[in-house]
Amino acid sequence: MTRQILVALMLITSATTFAQDFSLFDSAMAQVGKTREDIRFDQDEMASWGGDMWRLSYFTMFHKNPLKLPKYGQMNLEAFTTDCGSITALVGSAGRKIDCPVRRGLIGDPLESYTKRLDSLPQSAFTTSHKLLAGPKFAKLRAKIDLIYALIDDDEFNFKKAFDKVEKDKYRRQIYEYFVADSQKYNDLVEEFATRVDFNRMVGGAEDLAEALRRAADSLEYCAFPNARSEIKTPKGLIVIGTKGKDEYSYQTPPLLILDPGGDDTYRISGDPTGYPLNAIIDVAGNDKYISEDTTSPGIGGAVLGMSVVIDKAGDDFYDAKNVAQGCGIFGVGVVMDNNGRDKYRAKTYAQGSAAFGVGVLADSTGNDSLYCWMNSQGYGYTKGCGLCINYSGNDVYIAEDSILFSPGQQTKEHNSSLAQGVGFGKRADYVDGHSWGGGVGILCDVMGDDKYSAGLFAQGCGYWFALGMLLDGAGDDNYHSVWYTLGSGAHFAIGYLDDFAGNDTYNATMNMSIGSGHDFTLGYFNERGGNDTYYAPGLSLGGGNFQGIGIFHDWSGDDVYNTSGGFNLGGARGLIQGARAYLYTFGVFVDGGGKDTYTDTRVKNGLHWISPKSDTTKADPYEIAVGIDK
Repeated sequence: MTRQILVALMLITSATTFAQDFSLFDSAMAQVGKTREDIRFDQDEMASWGGDMWRLSYFTMFHKNPLKLPKYGQMNLEAFTTDCGSITALVGSAGRKIDCPVRRGLIGDPLESYTKRLDSLPQSAFTTSHKLLAGPKFAKLRAKIDLIYALIDDDEFNFKKAFDKVEKDKYRRQIYEYFVADSQKYNDLVEEFATRVDFNRMVGGAEDLAEALRRAADSLEYCAFPNARSEIKTPKGLIVIGTKGKDEYSYQTPPLLILDPGGDDTYRISGDPTGYPLNAIIDVAGNDKYISEDTTSPGIGGAVLGMSVVIDKAGDDFYDAKNVAQGCGIFGVGVVMDNNGRDKYRAKTYAQGSAAFGVGVLADSTGNDSLYCWMNSQGYGYTKGCGLCINYSGNDVYIAEDSILFSPGQQTKEHNSSLAQGVGFGKRADYVDGHSWGGGVGILCDVMGDDKYSAGLFAQGCGYWFALGMLLDGAGDDNYHSVWYTLGSGAHFAIGYLDDFAGNDTYNATMNMSIGSGHDFTLGYFNERGGNDTYYAPGLSLGGGNFQGIGIFHDWSGDDVYNTSGGFNLGGARGLIQGARAYLYTFGVFVDGGGKDTYTDTRVKNGLHWISPKSDTTKADPYEIAVGIDK
């Protein structure tokens, strides 16, 4: 374990030295004759609404047991801290969150048969049989290429077999348009593909490819490379060997594999691979540019019905793309691993750790980075998709565009629906054709650094329609700014969760439903573990439940400032008295565990328990539970 990881784990441990005091929840709930165990949804009643095709087990676990989230928030942060630099571990972790429980390295070496195969006869290694890179000088480089090609050349390999029942080249364009251009005419096509792709084989094969690429990247800087760039044509695609100079790679059809030993390189690549559904780049060092300008096809690190990988080991890099790039998988797996440097990421949609019916990972280990997107990015999971945006260290900036209006929300036309920065999202169609799809898992995790987060609606730990969105921040003085359905909130049968472990942080939500608020059978959970924090909160926030939703706010410690406006906050609830809902609970729970706190709302103060007013004081609803406590 490296010294940096040990330091990070020490920071996380120090932020959680004291276990979460759930007895404070019991004290608050005791005012209305209940305990923390009562804070949950009636799953049987919920089931009558339906609309949860492809509902994920990972989501269901928390929807049934809301107070499990802090434990798993801690576990996720610890796992991402140690695995941020491991492409194999991150692909496997994302796969398990979408009900693909494949653990290829659990028993033995999953690549053992391929490594043995290289030395056997008559199946000689690829480079040997083609008389490539001859001589002992290039032996290490040959071995790395041969291992990757051995997997790809196996017709029984899991990743290839995962797509055997679909016509990839015929339908890639329609699949791309469905998600990027919201072309609803392809609804039935997407549903059909979801029954034909073998997701377990896809994830298992992707784990093996990730491991082979990880081994290729490991110590690649110590391999000898030819002085001149070379291109090797194979039945599965082009293999390109670069130089230590300033190489430019410009391809309309992505090569199968590019290995580059260093230099300030430029990659101009868009499109889908032919031959084998993989394109991969491993770059050892240099201040590189990864440019994808085509708006009609995936970019670098983006895959539709395939896998696309970038491993960049060092340098201040610039990633610029339009759509489906920078760690995005749609019916596939897309990964970008950037190990070191001050990096800039820019994209429109489906990027920077984004997935639908697949896995998308962006993992950046060190450096002060900036990430800019329009929407559907920075830890975004659509149906049966897990998007992970992981950043280990540095003072990072995350921006989902909200000054240029291009996707105005239904809640307000003045701001964009961002769907970014830890968002899970599904397709609601109960009012259309009834073909609703449960959503996916979107996680943004920044382990340490003084970070800034900015977005519009649906952002920063937000869920919509049987989906889970999660934002985890390990340490640092952070600044959060967003609008509506944000900061551990969400709507319609979902989960939004934000967990900040340490630092003096500022949270600013400008309009509604934020900072631990849930609407319509949604759990909104905000968990602040330490620091002197400042909150600027609108109505239905700081533990606000709306229309049979659950809102939970817990600030563990610190001298905090609560600036509030509007109603139903600081533990507020507004139920919908209609049909069966009239007999189902709405919960709003506010807990502050300690410190000298300041409130602009004069009805609450330090050392006080309270029951918030009913939404209709003339007709009190016994199923509205709105409580608070400041220890």
